[in-house]
Amino acid sequence: MAFSNAEKNYSTEIGPRTLLTVVGDYAVLDGKFKISQSIEIDCELRGKLTVDGKITIQQNGFVSADVKTEEAEIIGRYVGDMEATGNVIIRETGVAMGNIKTDSLVINKGGIFNGNIMRMTEVQILLDEKLATTAIVEKSDI
Repeated sequence: MAFSNAEKNYSTEIGPRTLLTVVGDYAVLDGKFKISQSIEIDCELRGKLTVDGKITIQQNGFVSADVKTEEAEIIGRYVGDMEATGNVIIRETGVAMGNIKTDSLVINKGGIFNGNIMRMTEVQILLDEKLATTAIVEKSDI
């Protein structure tokens, strides 16, 4: 298994960010991870993952985790609940199963998605409505 943080740069509005890469034919990572930059995964990862940049699941990558990220590119396999503030792209070889919250989902021809999709703006509207309803109920109980 290899960890590298100097292989690629990922540009954002803030500037270039170093990309962390996790590679290994038989590597399995299990746990709770917080990545302050972007990550490229070419092994098996399970658990919970928070990425402040972009997560890329490579061809041989398999991620079974709840993920919060800015952007995601799925070339390999993903299972879990994902929340992305930016784009989620499922490439031709990508397979994603689970729930995805994002305002931008792109599935390339050949890519597979099985699950539920919810727009981030819809989630915020539902939360706002629930808070408004709760406030009305609390006022009427007074």
